Amino acid sequence: MDYDRHLQNFSSSPKPHELQHSGSLSTLYRERSEPSDEEKFDVAWLFAVFRRRTPIMLLVAISLSVMAGAVIVRGSRQTIPIYQGSFKLLVEPVTAEGRLARQYVMARGSGGDGDLQRARIEETSLVDYQTLIRVLKSPKLMLPAISKLQTEYPKLQYGSVVRNIEMTRITVGKGNQEQGTKILVVSYQDENPTRVEAVLNQLVETYLEYSVEERLASLRQGIQFIEAQLPALQEKVDTLQGDLQRLRQNYNLMDPNLADRYLSEHRLIIQRQRLDLTAQLQQQRTLYKNLQKQLLEKHPVTILSREAKAYENLIGQIQRLEGELAIQSAMFFDDSEPILMLREKLDNLYLQSRLAAESVVQQVGSEIEEIEAREQSLAEAEEILTQALKELPVVSRQYTDLNRELDVSTNTLQEFLARREALRVDAARNDVPWELIDPPVVPRDARGNPISITVPQTRRELAVTVILSILLAVGVGFLVEVLHTVFHVPKEIRLATKLPVVGVIPFAKELKKLAKPVKKLSPEPAFVSLARHSSGNRLGTGTVLSATGRYNSSPFVEGFRSLHTNVRLLSSNSPIHSLVIGSAEAGDGKSTVALHLAEAAAAIGQRVLLVDADLRSPDLHTRLELPNFQGLTDAISTDISLNDLIQRPPGENNLFVLTSGSVPDDPIKLLSSKKMHALMEQFQDFFDLVIYDTPPIVGLADGSILADQTDGLILVVGLAKTDRSSISKALEELKISGAPVLGVVANNFKRASS
Repeated sequence: MDYDRHLQNFSSSPKPHELQHSGSLSTLYRERSEPSDEEKFDVAWLFAVFRRRTPIMLLVAISLSVMAGAVIVRGSRQTIPIYQGSFKLLVEPVTAEGRLARQYVMARGSGGDGDLQRARIEETSLVDYQTLIRVLKSPKLMLPAISKLQTEYPKLQYGSVVRNIEMTRITVGKGNQEQGTKILVVSYQDENPTRVEAVLNQLVETYLEYSVEERLASLRQGIQFIEAQLPALQEKVDTLQGDLQRLRQNYNLMDPNLADRYLSEHRLIIQRQRLDLTAQLQQQRTLYKNLQKQLLEKHPVTILSREAKAYENLIGQIQRLEGELAIQSAMFFDDSEPILMLREKLDNLYLQSRLAAESVVQQVGSEIEEIEAREQSLAEAEEILTQALKELPVVSRQYTDLNRELDVSTNTLQEFLARREALRVDAARNDVPWELIDPPVVPRDARGNPISITVPQTRRELAVTVILSILLAVGVGFLVEVLHTVFHVPKEIRLATKLPVVGVIPFAKELKKLAKPVKKLSPEPAFVSLARHSSGNRLGTGTVLSATGRYNSSPFVEGFRSLHTNVRLLSSNSPIHSLVIGSAEAGDGKSTVALHLAEAAAAIGQRVLLVDADLRSPDLHTRLELPNFQGLTDAISTDISLNDLIQRPPGENNLFVLTSGSVPDDPIKLLSSKKMHALMEQFQDFFDLVIYDTPPIVGLADGSILADQTDGLILVVGLAKTDRSSISKALEELKISGAPVLGVVANNFKRASS
């Protein structure tokens, strides 16, 4: 066939694959960006991890179980029996009397609510048990006790005894909280049960003696404190009493309340008296004016008539003489001697009456002055009472404050005196404040033998060890699974790449034993087997064809049939005519997939061209045992005819191969040239399917350049071989270049069914 006359420059015309698959490309990448429900936790993945990592899990579990079990068995044989005894003390507050007395006195002396303060003190524990435990373990108490024990047990040391003593406070549940009791549990453990009892008995004696001494010391401290406070309290009481006495003397009162009532009543009486005097004074002044007027008008008799009793005789004489004068005037002349004598006598009486009238008027004036003096005196007394009533609230407050302070100080002094006497009585007593409610005892069995607390739990420890070893082994298995970042099943590839898995190629170890293909051609067209080793997955070509042109049935062959069918169904608008077979890394089986996919397509009657575009490390000519003197490199760089470059493998009617040719210095320059683009367009026009085998994608642009000029790229992933990060890098590079990715082929699947 002459291919040269059809070679044209198609660089200016639109590429068919760009029109056919531009929509599918965006759809594929959109699917990659959209999360699916299959990303959720998959239980099947757990079982798959268990299945893959079972050997290492078993190895780790058995190794750990054996080593730990040996240590446990050996330790149980070397266990020394330890015995433990204990006793219980009812711990009354060591300084309860002294602290209660001090806090109670301070509460009363501070002027606060004494009852409330006492209630708060009673509700709060007066013993710091953490401090008490440290005191009981201190050398001050332990060294004398150990010295007594060393007479019988010389090997006893302070450090070992203190380490083996344990003290705890018994707690009880109260609602949702734990409340401590006053019971202290003291336990001691040792290899010798007799020594345990001896140590506990000595501790009981030491602690009870300490409680007595501490109690007496506390009582003595309380007495000293009270005696030190008494002089100041007595002085304060005396001072307050003196201030109260001076206040009473200065204001002449005993009780402010009674004084207020007395002063108010007294002022009211004075006010009434002043009103009476004012009225009386007004009357006297009016009388005085009238008398003076009558005196001026020479009516002394009228004035004397107000004092008729005092001047009755004088008034009677004047009236008698006036009567006689009237009688005599009728009988005698005015100048007669009897008339003159009567008038002389009457004038004398008038003179006496005038003098008497002046005396009466003067007496009324004196009475007015007396009334005015009395009224002034009452006004002054009222002013004094008013001022006293104004000052009374201040005095009353001072009186109340002094009385209150005096009551508090007096009560405090009495409390101190009573507490001192109570403390003296308590100090004279010899009772022990702490009580031994559970004597020292070492648990014994029915035969009276002491029970050890170090009973070996070998079976239980071994069971726990086995369980922990299994859990640790599972963790190691999952850690290996996480660190070994490869794909194991096709589903993992699909979830990681968000691309469809268009083919699953099973692992077929038996195909490596197939015979090499026959090189001789029969007179009639016939299909022969091509058995080659794949690069990286150790698979042969596996395309075994019968004389009738049908595949032999095997999972390997069915995998490529399914791959070819899926590739044909990828595009619904038009069939795929060209594609690139690539992989992230070398050794993933891309060349094997490209070769067998071409054979599968050729087997159903398609004219297939297999192009070895791996210009860096070509391999297809070796697999097909074809010469590689000239190939794709020569077709691009020279004008040699394609008829001289395209080869047909022996026994193949529809499969054509274009080898790579010589390795160029710059493969990228050749693959991105216009001549290469024109050749690719020409190949697509003359063949039903063109398959390009390319170098690895990561770090190289060969596959991206070719994929951009074809209908898409098929990415080959080697199960249990290809690293996940390499796939991510490859997809990122393809996304940047804009090359369409049609799907993924999972190679070397070892669990495919026939």
